Amino acid sequence: MVRPGSVLRLVLGPVLVAAVAIGIGAWASGREPDTRSSLTSALDVLPAGTLVAGFTDWAAIREGLGLDGTSAPARAALTDDASLRDLTTRSVLGGVIDDMHAAYGWSAADLEWESYGQAPAGAAMVARFADGVSIDAVEARLRRIGYARDGDVWTIDDAGSTAVGPELARTLHNLALVPRERLVIAADRPGYVFDVLSVVRGRETSALSVRPLADVAAALAGSDTALLQAGGFGCRATSLDDLGADVQAQASAAQARTGALAEPTFSGRGLVDGARRQSIRFASAFGSPAEARDQLRVRSALSTGPFIGRSGRVENILDLRDATASGSVATLRFALDPDAGAFMSGEGPLLFAGCP
Repeated sequence: MVRPGSVLRLVLGPVLVAAVAIGIGAWASGREPDTRSSLTSALDVLPAGTLVAGFTDWAAIREGLGLDGTSAPARAALTDDASLRDLTTRSVLGGVIDDMHAAYGWSAADLEWESYGQAPAGAAMVARFADGVSIDAVEARLRRIGYARDGDVWTIDDAGSTAVGPELARTLHNLALVPRERLVIAADRPGYVFDVLSVVRGRETSALSVRPLADVAAALAGSDTALLQAGGFGCRATSLDDLGADVQAQASAAQARTGALAEPTFSGRGLVDGARRQSIRFASAFGSPAEARDQLRVRSALSTGPFIGRSGRVENILDLRDATASGSVATLRFALDPDAGAFMSGEGPLLFAGCP
């Protein structure tokens, strides 16, 4: 499978009208309204064994960029502008919007959100269609472009078809649709499609049943895009080990001044786009509230000064605006100039978000 690259206002009258409208819309579509954050909804359809999860809030990104996604120019702008602002790095589908629209009749421009999870048992992309997408039309198009259905799973040959090239065929080789929830599932093997379906149907627990992951997700709610990693994965992604003895000596000296880093049980980062500046949060879950408070102190101190393992100073790229500990989670929030740096790949030395 291809590797990926709100404010609540209390206004009684309008809220009551909106609630009725939402309820009627949900009844007509056959599904209950999902009032949770998009990130929570997206993680709640991934299996509990998920060790790395990516999330893209396509509806929020389109709104932020002022794009409706219904025209070819809008889809092209979504592809280019969102990528330039590091908003689609965690997406499986963000780089193939035009190709998907041509072949499948829908693309990331027609999604509410997209999640991608990797687990020992497999890897899967799950996405929720926007309300304007016809699931019947999606199914009809799958048949027309060469997919065959066996029970819940649609498959296409790895070579694809005249409408679907080999790259898309490999990425979307095994599919399932859940019409009531308006979900599409793509997995690296048919068996893992059923694992995800078991979660969607409530037969198996989701990634949100893993407390550290759920706590980090709560700290990142409202992100346009997010990455969550189990402890060892986050450690390797931010490691300075391959950068030579001098860099490692700088890291050791910095920790001697601030205190030692501890390994999180789960960590994550989430980006919120803005007209001029972006906001990025780094959240880490630890074994206890006391450890989280101590690590908040250490990591805040490491968020200024020389950018160890990179060039320049940390504050020239990431301007610390807030540092909080809530329960066992420590969160640092920075202002970020999107032209100065990109961090949603999850790769690269990052001492204040790293491990011992």
